[in-house]
Amino acid sequence: MSRRLMAVLWLVIGIAVFNAFFDLYVSRGAREYLQKRAEYELRGGAEPGMDVVMAQSVRDGWIMSTIWTGLIVGAGWTTLSIRLR
Repeated sequence: MSRRLMAVLWLVIGIAVFNAFFDLYVSRGAREYLQKRAEYELRGGAEPGMDVVMAQSVRDGWIMSTIWTGLIVGAGWTTLSIRLR
């Protein structure tokens, strides 16, 4: 397998990891909003805003997805460069 193909495969793995982590954080945000909404309906208090909760989830998702993708692709490319010297 060529070095270029292996580098592209690591990049594809990184894209899959990014999508998985981003989806995880957005899903958690949706569950968090539903939990806050249920608590509001049961106890009253301040009504939760979906836009606020989801904006935070999207922001956290971008940050963590980028970090994990960078670590995985960086480690893959590093081992690729060490292995094929």
